[in-house]
Formats: sequence, C-alpha cells, structure tokens
Amino acid sequence: MEFMKKKFLNKEVQIYPGDTYYKFGIVRDINEAGAVFEITRSAASDYAPGALVFIAWSARLIFELVNCKK
Repeated sequence: MEFMKKKFLNKEVQIYPGDTYYKFGIVRDINEAGAVFEITRSAASDYAPGALVFIAWSARLIFELVNCKK
C-alpha cells in the first residue's frame, strides 16, 4: 500500500480508463479495502464533480495517472 500511496495519493487519475463514460478524480485515500476519489470531472451521472466516492478493489478498480511523465 505504501507504494500506491506514494504514486497516487493527492494526484488526478482517470477512474476505469476505457469506460464508456469518462471519470476523473483526485485520489484522497488508498487502503486495503479500496480508494476514495474526489471527482473532478465526469460524463457519468453517478460521479458528480465534487463528490467523494469510495470504490472497492473487489469492484475491479483500475485507474491511471493523468498527465504523467513517461
């Protein structure tokens, strides 16, 4: 978990990249159960900007950094 926190905590990510409706958020917490995101922009009606959303790892959570340097 420490690696995940160092890499993603307080950074903007795309949640479920490749999904039909885009969802972006800032990672506010990462733990053994999942992650909490503050939604920044979204085309999905159930992810309103400004909302805090918890997504469990068991929901096959994936996300990637936005504007990361490769």
